[in-house]
Amino acid sequence: MTVTTVVRKAGAIVAAAMLIGMLAGCVSDMGPTATSQSSGDGPQMRYYGGPKSPMWPAQ
Repeated sequence: MTVTTVVRKAGAIVAAAMLIGMLAGCVSDMGPTATSQSSGDGPQMRYYGGPKSPMWPAQ
């Protein structure tokens, strides 16, 4: 195989991996399924980190 052929095959593999990644991202952005939705009226609140205790003492 020549260098050009190897580069083309490598480019095709990278392009296919990027396409699969984009499709997976679109599928994950579709939102929760009917079985995983919360029973409340509004959207479910999420905890994304931060301090687990107050930054100042309670009065």
